[in-house]
This record gives sequence, C-alpha cells and structure tokens, in this order.
Amino acid sequence: MLEKSIAKICEQQGVPYMDILCHQGDEKIFEYTFGKEEKGCEYLQMYSCSKPVTALATMILVERGQLCLDDAVEKYLPEISNAFLLNEAGEQVEPKNKMTVRHLLTMTAGFTYDFQTEPIREVARRNKNAKLRDFISAFVATPLSFEPGKKFQYSLCHDVLAAVIEVASGKNFSSFVQETIFAPLGMCNSFFDNRDCPLSKMYIVDNHGQVRLTDNDNFALPTKNYESGGGGLVCTIEDYLIFAKMLANGGVSSTGKRIVSENILRIMASEQIGQLNIENQFTCLQGRDYGYGLGVRVRKVATDWGLPQGEFGWDGAAGSYLMIDPINKVSIVMGMNVKGWPSIFQDKHLEIVKLIYEKFFT
Repeated sequence: MLEKSIAKICEQQGVPYMDILCHQGDEKIFEYTFGKEEKGCEYLQMYSCSKPVTALATMILVERGQLCLDDAVEKYLPEISNAFLLNEAGEQVEPKNKMTVRHLLTMTAGFTYDFQTEPIREVARRNKNAKLRDFISAFVATPLSFEPGKKFQYSLCHDVLAAVIEVASGKNFSSFVQETIFAPLGMCNSFFDNRDCPLSKMYIVDNHGQVRLTDNDNFALPTKNYESGGGGLVCTIEDYLIFAKMLANGGVSSTGKRIVSENILRIMASEQIGQLNIENQFTCLQGRDYGYGLGVRVRKVATDWGLPQGEFGWDGAAGSYLMIDPINKVSIVMGMNVKGWPSIFQDKHLEIVKLIYEKFFT
C-alpha cells in the first residue's frame, strides 16, 4: 500500500511529519499526511520554494514588456554598477560582463548566500526597519565571486530579483506577487510580507543525525521588513498546490484564469546554463539528470518509470518540495519543516515521487 511505503520511509529517516499532495490537472490523485492526527491550516516556511514564485513574477513582467531577460540589472538598481571583482593581486576591478536579469534568474551573477557580511549587518544595525531595497548597496560592497555568467552559485540572486521586480513594476515585491499570482489563484494563505501567523513546528537535524524540535531560526532574514524573493514565502501546503497546479496546467488556474502564457512558462522551465557545473549541496539534490532553468531545476533525461524530460521544480531548506510534470499535467508538493533535511532525506523526495508514479501513472 502506498501510504504504508511512504510512512516506512518517514519512520526510517526520522521525519516527524510530512504532507504530500498530488494532482493531475485539477483532479486529486493522492493525498497523504504522515505523523499528524489532525490536519488543519498550518503555515510553512517555504524557504527556497519561494524561488519559483519569484521567477514566475519576473517572467510575468517579461511577458508584459516591462522587463527583458538581457537587461542590465543596473538599469533598475543603479547600485549594482558598483559591483567589483578582485584580481590575483587583490585589487578591485570592474566585471567585464554586465550583470543581467538572466544572470539573476540562473544564479550566475556572482553573488554568495552570505547574510553575515559586515556591510549587510551594518545596514540592519543602522535601520532595524530596513527593507530589501535598502540592502542592494551592501550586496555589492563585497566582491563578486566570479565574472557574471561564468559560473553557477546558489546565492542571493532571487532577492536581488525581488528588488528588480519592485522597480520594474512600481510596486513593492509582496504587493506585486499578491496582485499577479496569489489573488488571481485564490491563494489566500500565502504571503511574503511581515505578518503574524501560526507557523507549523520547525525541526532540525542535529550533529548526530537525529531530528529534534528547534526554536533556532538560522535562516533568519536581516530585518522583519526584508521581503526575500529567495526564501521569504510563508504559506500552507494546500496553497502551494494551487500554484503547482497552475504551472502543470500551462499557466492557467483551476478557475480558467491565465496567469502567464504557456510559451513564457516553457522558457522558464527550459534548461538554460548548458555545461556550467551546478552540483552542490543546494541544487542537484534530486540527481544528476537535472539542469537549471530560470528559477527551477529541469529534468534533462526521462526516467524509465514515467517522469518525462522537461519535468521541473525545486525544494526548500526545510524540506518543502515542488515537482511539475508539464507533459502529463501532474503536480506534486510536499511539506515537512525539517532544517538540514538533505543529510537524512536527500534522495527520498524523488523516491516518493517514483512510488506515486508507479501506483498511478504507469
């Protein structure tokens, strides 16, 4: 039985709970909750599962003609013109390549994922109410890691994208996402802005590989008003499924509202960075058969059990997971709220997807 197989995986890996939702088109195929006697409206910190939402918001602006993928980022954020590299002599030099919106979407801009640099900390110390836009200068006050476009590095790129979205749209990031994605889809329990809500319990994998409850938010944002396009989404797993179903249905909601064109969505979910190495602890958690598109992983090789080339998605630092099969219109989302999950669960999301496909789609 499928539920027993999934429960066994969770029990063996020490995961305290997991929500799994699977739809084909608008039809519910499978739903299972492990480890909770009652299932209510619980808010999850989605962390990097925020990135596909931010990427889609960017592509909506591209479709509207308010943004171009190859625009220089400094067109929208003049502070980016101060970005620099260090040469072999340790001297500051200008990048040869202009950082573009495409570089941000593909995480090839040269940024790191370090919120603890002194310039970033200084902004937060100086203004406890500082917003995302206030930090852009701090992001380029330390050197880029490499020439834009030359490498892939998991980084603050999607936070910078959120600031670009603000300038290009003339609205703050959370408002733009609310108006163009959340409200049209009926995602009433999703937000990027600062508000109080009953968050689901958070767990952490300790140094001994044991899962325990934690109050430590080691992924805390610099200030409460910092709207992170890369990791600031809070929502219910049911709301995230609404987003996933729209992606699987080619950009159309369950009520028939078109959020983005199928062609723009196809570009977003197409492999973009060629031979650049993307193997690191953040990205290819689902195997070497994936490349990277515009804010999502993209499957390059079909499986023998049903996942097609072009399947795409992402995951988050606490184990949230998104999978979209655009060929078969299948969407699968998972939530678990366990920080450090790769050390105990690295290949298990895909194993669960395989079990679902073998049960329903082969």
